[in-house]
Amino acid sequence: MSEEKKEKNLDIAASKESNETEQKIDAVATENNSLEKKQEKKTKKKFNLKKVFDNIKRSFTNKQFRSGAYSSVLTVLVIAIVVVVNLVFGKLDLSTDLSSGSYFTLSKTTKKILKQVDSDITIYYMVQDGSEQDYISNALKQYNKVSKHVKVKRIDPVVNPGFAKKQGIDDEISSNDVIVVNNKTKSAKYISNEDMYIESNSMYSSGSSSTSLDVEGQVTAAIQNVISDSSTKMYVLTKHSETELGDTLKSALEKMNYEISDLELATKDSVPSDCDVLYINGPTTDITTEEKDKILDYLKNGGSAIINVGYTTEKMTNFKEILAYYGVNVTSGIICEGTGNYATYPNYIVPSVGSDSSLLSDLSGYIIFPDAAGLSKASSDSVRSTVKITDLLDTSDSSFIKVDPSSGSASKEDGDVDGPFSVGYSITETVDKKETNLLVFASSGAFSESFTQTTQLANATVFKKAASSLSKSDVKEASIDKKNLSYSYVSLTSGTQLLWAAIIIVIIPGGLLICGFLIWFFRRRK
Repeated sequence: MSEEKKEKNLDIAASKESNETEQKIDAVATENNSLEKKQEKKTKKKFNLKKVFDNIKRSFTNKQFRSGAYSSVLTVLVIAIVVVVNLVFGKLDLSTDLSSGSYFTLSKTTKKILKQVDSDITIYYMVQDGSEQDYISNALKQYNKVSKHVKVKRIDPVVNPGFAKKQGIDDEISSNDVIVVNNKTKSAKYISNEDMYIESNSMYSSGSSSTSLDVEGQVTAAIQNVISDSSTKMYVLTKHSETELGDTLKSALEKMNYEISDLELATKDSVPSDCDVLYINGPTTDITTEEKDKILDYLKNGGSAIINVGYTTEKMTNFKEILAYYGVNVTSGIICEGTGNYATYPNYIVPSVGSDSSLLSDLSGYIIFPDAAGLSKASSDSVRSTVKITDLLDTSDSSFIKVDPSSGSASKEDGDVDGPFSVGYSITETVDKKETNLLVFASSGAFSESFTQTTQLANATVFKKAASSLSKSDVKEASIDKKNLSYSYVSLTSGTQLLWAAIIIVIIPGGLLICGFLIWFFRRRK
């Protein structure tokens, strides 16, 4: 082989080797670059992850996190406290009556009565599961809390249909009825749920009605009934055009364990021997001489009576002689008030409680006596020293008696009698250990249904206090008033409506807008 070919081959081999070397170097460089990139990516990943953890760590220590954590802990704590308090109140059966009419709270009168209870009393609530009336069930729960002698138990009348008969109750029992039982004497009193909800027509607008709740009144009356060994018998004199005893007062007397019967005295030899209280309510025709003697015999032998004087043009000689025997004179005519102390009309007087009256000393509310007669005490030398007379209710100094109400003038005229007058007396007399108790009022209309059915007046309370003071029961009887469930509506004149509309729609929103603008304006200037 020639030298020239050898050199050429060597050059080719060298060039090939050089190319292979360069390729290897490029491959190594490429590999190194790849490794460097991977290392760089790995380093970047490590760096970013660390940064994330650092950020998270810082977020747990900054002010914003501490504030949020504090709010969260406080929220959880408040929720926990609310749950615990609800559990405690539910377990202890603690509650507060926020109703406007105190529908679920027992009155002070009931609490006083329950303190007299020394026998175990059970109140059986006859009700099926799921049929409870809230007003009844919640009111009954209060009796457990006030007296340890009073317990409330639920009985399902469907599951136990013969339970009432075992207690001596023959009435047909329905859900939400109540039976009160004295466990010692086994005396029982049944209360229908219909008697605990009373719907009555309004005396002020025709066709309207109101619903009243009488759970406490009925249950407390039943407790008084089963713990008392005796009731009070009242006879109401009739056949002299007397003012009728209304349903409101009848219900109140029944709650006080009174038994009420009419008395036609002309057909009797005397006032019945079982009469505890005689009620004479404003006769407008005179009683006979025989009836007068029978009534006086009853009173002289330690009898008790409530006598109302009604306005009449009759002379009423025999009737007035009964009052005169106990030192009370009746002036003919109707009392009118000169200034103030009357409601709507001068002959509708608003008397004040006498300063010596313990019977009405705690009376609250207004009393209205319509068409009242003037009462006055007889002179001391014309009445027995054993008779004690106490003023209960008095008129003002500006009052006068309108001797002739038919004159057509409401102002004082010649011949009218100047006041003040008494319109209520309490009279007692003790002779040979026999005590006579007599309560005299000057307005029979004051205790009519129209003046006693409303809770806005205290007329019914006056009568109930009078009856309670004469009760012959061994238990201090009281009558709890029903509670009105009706809503009270506020009537506004058109002018008042426009005023309130302007305040609510214009003035209040406008004031808020102005305040907001001023706050924004001053902040912007800063």
